[in-house]
Amino acid sequence: MRDEWGRRPEIIEGEYEVIEEWDAGGTYYRRKKRNFRLNPDMPYITYGILALNIGIWLIMSFVGTVFGLDLYYQLLYFGAKINHLIVRGEYWRLFTAMFLHIGITHLFFNSYALYIYGSVVEKLFGKIRFVLIYMIAGLMGSLLSYLFSPNPAAGASGAIFGLMGSLLYLLRRKGGLYKRIFGPGLYIVIGVNLLFGFIQPGIDNWGHIGGLIGGFLAANAVGLQDERRLTMRKAVTWLLVIACFAVGIWYGQRKYAPVMYIESSNYMLMEYRNGLQQ
Repeated sequence: MRDEWGRRPEIIEGEYEVIEEWDAGGTYYRRKKRNFRLNPDMPYITYGILALNIGIWLIMSFVGTVFGLDLYYQLLYFGAKINHLIVRGEYWRLFTAMFLHIGITHLFFNSYALYIYGSVVEKLFGKIRFVLIYMIAGLMGSLLSYLFSPNPAAGASGAIFGLMGSLLYLLRRKGGLYKRIFGPGLYIVIGVNLLFGFIQPGIDNWGHIGGLIGGFLAANAVGLQDERRLTMRKAVTWLLVIACFAVGIWYGQRKYAPVMYIESSNYMLMEYRNGLQQ
């Protein structure tokens, strides 16, 4: 539709069309018509993951309160990374663990970091690439935690470190302005958090390291928005990512299979005494 001057209706913030018309009585008026096109610049995937994490934490806390479950059993039933269950075939825990959180403080800091870095990475890489980076990084973080940390673990921090890893890939590929904008601050955040993870007990630093590596590899595999073609570099990186998961699962079976004869309840109590990791 065009107005009397031949102009198309104006689009305001991607949400409304302002339409100027004359009604049957000759009266001029303006009305707004809802436009359901989403604004592509809004980080909807990031917001969705934030809502999912908060929703799962609320449900988990509610179930724990109603049924009198302590934190360990809440995490157990909702899918935390628990090594002796993963080696028995519950590999889905490598995925579900990245959506669970150990207390509201853990949830708050991870949510804040996800909002900051998720919004940036989603805009720079695009929504589909963002999902792939986030999921691969989270799985890689869970995998390294499974291989090298005996303690139960949960949290989105591995995937968030993966978002920082994807920004490292961006700096490597583009440099210039991006390096001046992100470089110093990004290096400091990564370094301080990794150092803090080694000093402070109860932090799953293997998950952070795995997520950082996974995010860098995933970004290399999917490429930036202007890197649409499947190149040899991308193909090799995809094969490397798949190989990492395959070798990790194989190594975990070899490492943990000898302790599978231990009674599950006793083993869980031992893990619980070792402490929960974030």
